[in-house]
Amino acid sequence: MKIAILENSMTSLQSIEHSLFDKEKIFWNEIVECREFTDSINLLSNLKTEYFDCVVIGSSVDVININMILQSIRQYDSQQNRAYTSVVVISKLHAESDMLACFNAGADDYLTAPFRPRELGARVQRLIRANKIISRLAIKKENELPVATPRLEAREGSGIIKISNYEFNSFEQTVTCKGQVIELTEREFSLALLFFRNLGKPVSRELIFSEVWQKSNNLSSRTLDTHIYRLRHLLNLTVENGFVLRTVYGFGYRLDVAGPRPIRKIE
Repeated sequence: MKIAILENSMTSLQSIEHSLFDKEKIFWNEIVECREFTDSINLLSNLKTEYFDCVVIGSSVDVININMILQSIRQYDSQQNRAYTSVVVISKLHAESDMLACFNAGADDYLTAPFRPRELGARVQRLIRANKIISRLAIKKENELPVATPRLEAREGSGIIKISNYEFNSFEQTVTCKGQVIELTEREFSLALLFFRNLGKPVSRELIFSEVWQKSNNLSSRTLDTHIYRLRHLLNLTVENGFVLRTVYGFGYRLDVAGPRPIRKIE
């Protein structure tokens, strides 16, 4: 699980972090990685390649930046077909109109400063927990619909594996889709082939690190997130193209076949 905190003031940033991770006040039942940002541009740059379960925006961030961040988060979630990112905004503005404007811009929760530490922690946990339930139900519902699974074809001795429009050449370490060669690094090729060989099956982070990085110990989650982002983009793993690479909470990833169904959108 990953949480990002954006706050221009270091004192306020530390206060938010303490509220979320004070062991005497709040308990997390899984490992949580917290990333701290004091600049909105830096946060947006990371959001392009990394998925966060929740983003907490502090009270010193101005309204214009908050609106830009909310718009960007919703855009990235939609473009990359990744799980929904919850956003909690802490604000010094107490007027009802300010709160409603923030909700309309895409925020999931709104607290006025000064906030109560335990309340912030409880609200963040509630949003993440609800998100996981919604995502599991949506994926389960999609998987219940009949979808023809593409057959994996291997040409003996050629090193070529074909599935749907994708053709993997193990000897040349290349991937071709609809006649176009896709440039991948050796590691990206291995990662893509691992997902396609396990189509429809969850692939754990441990297996990915072992098979692709040849390491049993976990590298930083940011390293893997960056590779996943690049793979989605390079191979065009979208509903329109027939495949979706999903995040499996607390486990890893799963490459699914996308049938002729409506794109799920959570608002």
